[in-house]
Amino acid sequence: MTWTVKQISDLDNSMVAAQNVSLGTVLGEMVANTVKSGSVTPSAAREVVVTGLTSVGAVMCSLSGSPTAQHMWSTATAGSVAGVLIINSYKPTNASTVTPISATGSYVAVNWIAIGA
Repeated sequence: MTWTVKQISDLDNSMVAAQNVSLGTVLGEMVANTVKSGSVTPSAAREVVVTGLTSVGAVMCSLSGSPTAQHMWSTATAGSVAGVLIINSYKPTNASTVTPISATGSYVAVNWIAIGA
């Protein structure tokens, strides 16, 4: 049997479509297993967050709402325990000195993203 140009083209397109579906599924699973995110409202100046990852290689955070005089900045670092990150919250020393010191209350929610395994 001789194949027509249309049959060959249709077969090629179906194979490419099947490969793309498989690749998309694999990439989706890889991203889901290596990137986690969330939001936490700290209850203390140092908040420990369990990410659901086995290990954390990189992390970043930002305030979810407007900063207040009691909670103006936050930082995030990978913890010493696997899959954990630490969010530290800070406020200025006083109105004329903006040297950061540990926040003491009225915490703003903090969004975080962790990348790992």
